[in-house]
Amino acid sequence: MRNSLQKLLEVCAMKSPTMSDYLTGLENSGWLRHIKAVMDAGVFLAKAVAEDKASVLVHCSDGWDRTAQVCSLASILLDPFYRTIKGLMVLIEKEWISMGHKFTQRCGHVDGDPKEVSPVFTQFIECLWNLMEQYPCGFEYNEKYLLEIHNHIYSCQFGNFIGNCQREREEMRLYERTFSVWPFLWENRHQYRNPLHKCSIGREVLRPSTLPLNFKFWCGMYNHFDKGMQPKQSILDHLLTITQKKAEGEKKMTDLQRQLAVMDGVLADQGSPTGTSPEQTSLSPVSVSHTAENAKPLMNGAAVEEAEIELVPTAGSEQVEPIAIEKLSCCPQRAQLYPQRSQMSKRRDKSSSEMTTEAIKIVA
Repeated sequence: MRNSLQKLLEVCAMKSPTMSDYLTGLENSGWLRHIKAVMDAGVFLAKAVAEDKASVLVHCSDGWDRTAQVCSLASILLDPFYRTIKGLMVLIEKEWISMGHKFTQRCGHVDGDPKEVSPVFTQFIECLWNLMEQYPCGFEYNEKYLLEIHNHIYSCQFGNFIGNCQREREEMRLYERTFSVWPFLWENRHQYRNPLHKCSIGREVLRPSTLPLNFKFWCGMYNHFDKGMQPKQSILDHLLTITQKKAEGEKKMTDLQRQLAVMDGVLADQGSPTGTSPEQTSLSPVSVSHTAENAKPLMNGAAVEEAEIELVPTAGSEQVEPIAIEKLSCCPQRAQLYPQRSQMSKRRDKSSSEMTTEAIKIVA
């Protein structure tokens, strides 16, 4: 295992290799064959449980290397919970940390026996990435999430992956002296969401193909810090950015619609002091134009309608009469929350026309 990974890294470090040298070096490393062997074991275990309804006992020579790999992959194939951001945290904590995977020795955190160093967890993360390549819509998390977890395995910035077993962590009082990596990842979970994720696909048992053509070289892992590579724009990262901007725009639109409702007296202003009427609250008028032609489908099958929001500056006045909008909301359910808006607008228009008629009569 160590020699295989070392040969793979030597291939990645080659400067201006020919196509023949690169493919030959990748084949001679045998790394992808190891990844396929782990995947075969996980698929076999999942098939025995799901199709044959068999009870399976998994145990390698020691119980903390291959056992953790195979059981983790089988759990991901069988249970959709482990394909979520929170589920992968639970899986690693259960199958790797609590079951006693020797992170300190296997990752070489301290000087010790070099024969104990082995990329066992790296193989699991790479198998998971190959699964995501076959099922791009079946996982809630993206490639960046896997790379972030793998980086912190070796960074030693958090106490989760320090020590060889639970007893050592308790003796070193890591729970008191260090921080956990999971709150950090959960706080930044919006960066790790897969914009192509579909819950309908995530609920089924995954049956990946283990043919050799389905296993790829993970460029994002082994050339992640290669400065010689040309920067590439990830389509999924670009889609995730657009999705986040869309969510922010929808939130802003909801806030502006609430401000309009407060100005019309439909809703009470929760942020204004007690005794202040909605008419006394000075807000900038907002105009919202919305058409059904702007409706676009989401990736998960839902539908959303976009609204163009334009802020109109106040012309130095403290109180400005709100401008009537054509449609209150982009969804009919939200429009039902303000049934009085159309009636109030009609009464306001009617009163204005009556005052104009009276003024004409007086002038005449």
